[in-house]
Amino acid sequence: MSLTLTVIILIIAVAIFAFGAWRDSRPREPGNPTLFSWKPVYMIALVVSVVMLVHLANMFGIETGKGRGRF
Repeated sequence: MSLTLTVIILIIAVAIFAFGAWRDSRPREPGNPTLFSWKPVYMIALVVSVVMLVHLANMFGIETGKGRGRF
């Protein structure tokens, strides 16, 4: 995957995370149930963001795979 595509996906994932966290933190109106939970949406966006950050680190030469840990 190219650097440009990785950065674009990272920006989109961060934007979805921020929007989902904002929507989920809004106060609820009494008597009006929410039909959609934003928690799964922004948690998936958070996972995608972390994966893209690790991919960027690997592209710049930081090794994050096997052989780096104690175990």
